[in-house]
Amino acid sequence: MQAAPLNILMVEDEPNDAELVAHTLRRASLHFTSRRVDNEERLRHELRASVPDIVLSDFSMPRFNGIDALSVVREMCPEVPFIFVSGTIGEENAISALKSGATDYILKHDLGRLAPAIHRALNDAELVREQKRTQEALRHSELRFRLAASTGDVWDWNIDTGIAQISAQWKFRLGYADEEIENTAAAWLNLLEPSDRQMVLSAFAAHIKNRAPYDVEYRALAKDGSYRWSHAKGQAVWDHNGLATYMAGSVVDITERKNAELKVKRLNRIYAVLSSINSLIVRTQDRKDLFQEACQIAVNAGGFCLAWIGIIDIEVQKITAVAWAGAGEDYIDHIPMGIDSDRQDYGLIGECIENAKTILVQDIKSDTRILLQQQAISRGFQSFGLFPLSVNKKPIGLMALYASDQDFFDEAEIRLLQELASDIAFSLDHLEKSERLNYLAYYDALTGLPNRSLLQDRFHQLIKNTIREEDDGCIALIWMNIERFKNINDTLGRHAGDAMIQSVARRLIEALGSSDKIARMGSDQFGIIATYRSVPAEIAHLLTEKIFPLMDRPFIFEGKELYLSFRTGISLFPDDGKDADTLFAHAEAASREAGAASGRYQFYTPSMNSQVHNQLNMESKLHKALENEEFVLHYQPKVSLWDGKITGMEALIRWNDPDAGLVSPAVFIPILEKTGLIIDVGQWVLQKAIQDYEKWRSQGLAPSRIAVNVSAVQIRRSEFASVLKSCLKGYQGSEVPLDIEITESLFMEDVDINIQRLHDIRAMGVRLSIDDFGTGYSSLTYLKRFPIDYLKIDQSFVKEIIYDPDAAAICNAIIDLAHNLKLKVIAEGVETEAQMNYLHRKNCDEIQGYFFSKPIEATSLGRLLADGAALKIAAQPSAVAKRILIVDDEPSILSSMRRLLRRDGYDILTANSAKEGFGILAQHEVQVILSDQRMPEMSGTEFLSRARELYPDTIRIVLSGYTDLESISDAINRGAIYKFLTKPWDDELLRENIREAFRHYDAAQRKNA
Repeated sequence: MQAAPLNILMVEDEPNDAELVAHTLRRASLHFTSRRVDNEERLRHELRASVPDIVLSDFSMPRFNGIDALSVVREMCPEVPFIFVSGTIGEENAISALKSGATDYILKHDLGRLAPAIHRALNDAELVREQKRTQEALRHSELRFRLAASTGDVWDWNIDTGIAQISAQWKFRLGYADEEIENTAAAWLNLLEPSDRQMVLSAFAAHIKNRAPYDVEYRALAKDGSYRWSHAKGQAVWDHNGLATYMAGSVVDITERKNAELKVKRLNRIYAVLSSINSLIVRTQDRKDLFQEACQIAVNAGGFCLAWIGIIDIEVQKITAVAWAGAGEDYIDHIPMGIDSDRQDYGLIGECIENAKTILVQDIKSDTRILLQQQAISRGFQSFGLFPLSVNKKPIGLMALYASDQDFFDEAEIRLLQELASDIAFSLDHLEKSERLNYLAYYDALTGLPNRSLLQDRFHQLIKNTIREEDDGCIALIWMNIERFKNINDTLGRHAGDAMIQSVARRLIEALGSSDKIARMGSDQFGIIATYRSVPAEIAHLLTEKIFPLMDRPFIFEGKELYLSFRTGISLFPDDGKDADTLFAHAEAASREAGAASGRYQFYTPSMNSQVHNQLNMESKLHKALENEEFVLHYQPKVSLWDGKITGMEALIRWNDPDAGLVSPAVFIPILEKTGLIIDVGQWVLQKAIQDYEKWRSQGLAPSRIAVNVSAVQIRRSEFASVLKSCLKGYQGSEVPLDIEITESLFMEDVDINIQRLHDIRAMGVRLSIDDFGTGYSSLTYLKRFPIDYLKIDQSFVKEIIYDPDAAAICNAIIDLAHNLKLKVIAEGVETEAQMNYLHRKNCDEIQGYFFSKPIEATSLGRLLADGAALKIAAQPSAVAKRILIVDDEPSILSSMRRLLRRDGYDILTANSAKEGFGILAQHEVQVILSDQRMPEMSGTEFLSRARELYPDTIRIVLSGYTDLESISDAINRGAIYKFLTKPWDDELLRENIREAFRHYDAAQRKNA
């Protein structure tokens, strides 16, 4: 008898989708009738008209929500199965629907699952109906039979006793006989994979305590050591106290499904790796990046534990790993990498290269070919594959991939990974060809040196960086042209000429240490980029001391000695040109001049040739100057600003050149430092200063200490302290005749070492001064660490001290800084009384300069000491007089002012110019300044503005017959002037304004007291 057709009610707003569902069910041989509704009213009508066997509903509909449809069905026909068939339902909505009573959900793009789902739903519905018809006493048996009706095996568990019924069929699938596995929960749990066991126990606990659904997938250990997958569902029974006493369920073997899923997952990963690496190949132009990123993609996208790429090293007959990614990278170091079958380190790597075939190890534990089994297993490796990288059917390297699963590589994956290796090899071949083309575009094929184009580009970048960084730009281009090179080609053949060119290139590299700044400019021409620190003569030294000696040696060709000569031209940036093209052309032109002039090298600028010649000539003379006793010492006294007495003297070296006379130290000291002669000359200065000191003492004089300038080059030499100690032998404590002056350049390198050396010097009783403080590397951090006694203010600040507020501010700051650090201050270059008086008022300790004495010879200094020469220091008045300074370029105005204000008892000082006024202010303490506005060299407002910065306590008044209101009002607003008075003036009003200015000054002083 034919069964009645299945009655299906579809809740669907799209007729086409409903027809697609019906078509799918008919193809599954399902006999049915169907009705379609798309709103709640029709749904209720159809449910009342006829109860369906099952309801299939869309989830999202414009006029009716799937959840609402589920509610209506559960209200009117609670036992009817309800399955969502939708293309838009998400995971959260699916879970919510199942919790609300839906039987199942099927995605529209996966309708193949619909017919089995309907069967399961109908079967489950039938079981529910059967359960309701069964008596309460038979609940346990009824539950077992209901679950037995499903496709899986049945299990149960007495929670109180722990006794369980484990399906014999389930045991058989694992390879066990029924009696081999005890029917207890503990025996079953022992078979579970450890991580899965914990998950299952957690699911049991959640079901028993919180009545959460028990639905788990787990792995169980088979008798052969493998694991099989099971899918288990279960339901507990609770007593009247709410305690779970019994649990039963079904279990289905899903090993084949899991293996299929794993295979698809692996293939998807391999496809992702292949796609990513192909994309990488398109965009990457660097082989190192290609290898590294390919390994990274294999690990990140492919899920491999370790990936590495190795390239053949022909010289050592080994594979060298050039890139790797993943865990266990140190494992690579232990792998036998030899590719020679006769060597001990020959293994699977060598076999892969030798046969140019893929090698697979599907189970590291059992494969006897693996020499490092324990090392691999300890790092989580279970299988690996070696895939050769071949170009033109010749292996050039390999890619190794390590997986954490046994039997990881199947046939489909192997094909894809071989394709991957082939793509990487193709890309490598392409990159090598591109690199070769790039190399030929920028390098000379014969010598391997950069060609003209590359050197020109590097020179351009060097110039650009120099300009951007505002560097001095000490750059030179050297152009070397081999003379009569054509004769070699014509007589000995082109191969001889090529050999000579290669030999010249090798010797240039030997001379300069690298090929970065050397180029082959033409068939017989070479270019060199050189830098120098200070003077172009350094380039001449480079040629004569490093390059020419190598080129002067004979070149050997086929047993014959050949000698080459060169015409060398030099152009300098920026003097000879500001761009690479110009400098190249000028250097080449200079090389032609060198040949014509029969000189070995020639600068492009004729004056530079003369300058370099003079420089080298001076260096030559200096090498003989010490031996010829051409150096002399002059001494400049230092005097105290407290009592005017001589407190010391500075030894200043002079060079008495037989041809040029006395040469300034600024000219020859840098040459001494550069050539290293400063070491011997510096020792001579120390010895000579002590000799002069002893000579003065033998004359009955009492000379003060002599300060000797010591170069940073000397201090940085480890033996300097012993040299100084030898010079001071016999002197102790206060008897030590020498002080040392250093510059701030000593702060710039090896700071800790230099600090210790200065402490060693200080321990000898030698006092230390920092010369020219503020003009170099003024690091306050190092200043407090150096054992310094004096700071010397550079004469560049002192020169403008009474005119320039900035210079005065710097001097004042240095004086305050030194005194706060318990140091003394010496001002250099003091040439006027005004400068001396200003420094005296600012509490400077000592001065040195032409105002007291210029540098003089030892004999003259002895006479100065014998005469008891001293500086006259004006005594500070006990009471400060009321002093006014009047500045006007008209003598008649000054005379009138003096007569008018004399009756008020002021100490009146006058000046005809702003410059003279600054000089008076430096020497006298003035309370009020009265200045004309219109003066030739500087306006009154500008003069008073500077006076305000130099002497902020003064009261400043401007007087003028011209009303330059804008500048005057601006000066008043800035506080530069106190009042503005006009010419002609009212005598009494002027006198009252002056009296008011002094009262204002007194009030300010009392306030600040």
